[in-house]
Amino acid sequence: MGKTNVILKQHIENLGDAGDLVSVSAGYARNFLLPKNLCIPAGKAELAALEVHKEKLRKAAEKEKESLQIKAGKISDLLLPVTVKVGQNGKIFGSVTSMHLVDLLLTHDIVLDKKQIHIEAPLRETGEYSLPVNLGHGVHATLRIQILPEVVQ
Repeated sequence: MGKTNVILKQHIENLGDAGDLVSVSAGYARNFLLPKNLCIPAGKAELAALEVHKEKLRKAAEKEKESLQIKAGKISDLLLPVTVKVGQNGKIFGSVTSMHLVDLLLTHDIVLDKKQIHIEAPLRETGEYSLPVNLGHGVHATLRIQILPEVVQ
């Protein structure tokens, strides 16, 4: 049985990701991958197109990383005030969550997912905190927040 090279169109468990050049048995390619439109045979033209596609993906990832670094700079320069209701002993009713912070960051035109902000322990007291933010592509920032008691009139 011979081997054949194919380019995957989508992720296939234990084989590879979309755009990967893989070597599989000829029967597997002929009887499973090709009929289900999961790959294309790797000829010279397809390999050249794959290289062009990979270069486009690399440039797009580079642009994305640059924009994330700009966003990280904005986040690091910010001191985010968070006003909350507190009891008589200075304890917060409930706690400050990453969802609260995401909503407050939207007012500063910074869009994040709540999973990107790492809160180690619940924030239940007033004060200043530094929280790590993972923006992806190896870009990290530190979000500084200041929890302030709500002024009651």
